[in-house]
Amino acid sequence: MTGAWNGEHLLEALRAAAHDLERHAASLNALNVFPVPDGDTGTNMALTLSGALRDIAPDPSCGVVAERVGYWATLRGRGNSGIILSQMLRGVAAALAGHHLMSGREMAAALAHGSARAYEAVLRPVEGTMLTVIRCAGEAAQRAIAAGEASLGAVLDAAVREARAAVARTPQLLATLREAGVVDAGGQGMLVLLEALLRYARGETGGSFTPPVTAPALVTDHADAVGYCTSFVIHRVTVSLDTLRRVFATLGDSLVVAGDQALVKIHLHTLRPGDALNQALEYGALDQVEVVNMDLQRAALHSSAPVPVEQADIAAAPEAVGIIALAPGAGFAAILRDLGASLVEETVATPTVDEWLALFERVAERSMIVLPNDPQALETARSAAQQVNRRIDVVPAMSSPQGIAALLALNFQAGIDQNLQMMKAAAERVQVITFEVQQDGERHVPAEAPQDAYNVCHALRQHGADAAEIATLYYSRGGDVARAEMLAEAIRAAFPALHVEIHAGGQPGDSMIIALE
Repeated sequence: MTGAWNGEHLLEALRAAAHDLERHAASLNALNVFPVPDGDTGTNMALTLSGALRDIAPDPSCGVVAERVGYWATLRGRGNSGIILSQMLRGVAAALAGHHLMSGREMAAALAHGSARAYEAVLRPVEGTMLTVIRCAGEAAQRAIAAGEASLGAVLDAAVREARAAVARTPQLLATLREAGVVDAGGQGMLVLLEALLRYARGETGGSFTPPVTAPALVTDHADAVGYCTSFVIHRVTVSLDTLRRVFATLGDSLVVAGDQALVKIHLHTLRPGDALNQALEYGALDQVEVVNMDLQRAALHSSAPVPVEQADIAAAPEAVGIIALAPGAGFAAILRDLGASLVEETVATPTVDEWLALFERVAERSMIVLPNDPQALETARSAAQQVNRRIDVVPAMSSPQGIAALLALNFQAGIDQNLQMMKAAAERVQVITFEVQQDGERHVPAEAPQDAYNVCHALRQHGADAAEIATLYYSRGGDVARAEMLAEAIRAAFPALHVEIHAGGQPGDSMIIALE
């Protein structure tokens, strides 16, 4: 079926892909070593796609079928790889909205949108995974269109050839794969899916081109506990997706936040799944809860010789960018490092131009983004950046909370210019209030003093807390958690719709820094 597809053709092609994923599930599971070696990537991808197709009736419109597939894939997505796949399908649906037929041009646009949506769902995208394979396939499809190869078969052929090459390159992009001697399981799963679509377009039958893998990969790391793979759906979400990403990023890793305000699917790896579920209840109706003990999964896997991988050239990935950030205390420094800053300098003094130049020399990447997180440091950073023969962009973050918001907005797939716009906008949305401890002469007023709570709530209201979504309290090196919790309870009582978090900032003195978003 090399001509344009209607909705019935698209549904048949996806069913063929689901069948192939089921056939290859065990082989894909055997490759699964990243982000944890829990041996379920193939199963999760197969169950996600088959679950998405289960209740869909044929429809002549590609747009209608794609929208239904994306919805059910989000609702029934399983595990990290399955939920990323569901978001790729949501991106495909967005590109096909309103299209009755799908030609090569629509397929290329759908793959590109699918890649963008998948990257957006992952808090910290990693190259050398299924994200890379999706991106490379979409870029190849776009190149085919630009070269005049507009048929559906030609576009899919270009996408499959590049996806196959991208899968072979994944060990060179990700050390975990290289050490285990395997390619990325999710990337291989995407190749299986795309090959099935290509065979359907050609009218071919039979199994996937991809040879099956029979032996599980041998993994010697991950000696520590990896916890629970936790996923759930929240219906009718009361806060933004950015707020959900920020909140759940503090509760685990491998975070994926997928969907929209009506229905959000969240996946994370955590040692305390109950904390994540209790937090989710604050934002809407909970559904489709799944908690899997990954330590037991890993223990059950049979280890044998690793599968050899053919080496290839490294794919062209988005330009690597170094991130430099200043932090006034150990707590802020730890948060900035966790969010991906390459170099965090813990200091309360404004760096001189020479000190900035020394910091620049410590970053290997040719291009850098600087988060000064202080008004005076902003000026000296800008002066230093002008003296270096490298690209150094300074985000006007005036405080550490603004720097944290800017890092959360960083999109690893986007270019530097686009990231700078998003990071600047994110920083500007944060209102920061520094609140000093009440004192009576030389004596500190006790933590439960009502003056603190009244003054904090009054200041928050003046800064727009009634319309905000989240307030974060950062207590100082000389502060205490009890006082921060007392203030947090007062804020929750005054602003019931506001989500309130507490973190150790570690800034000097007895100040409390409050960020409002």
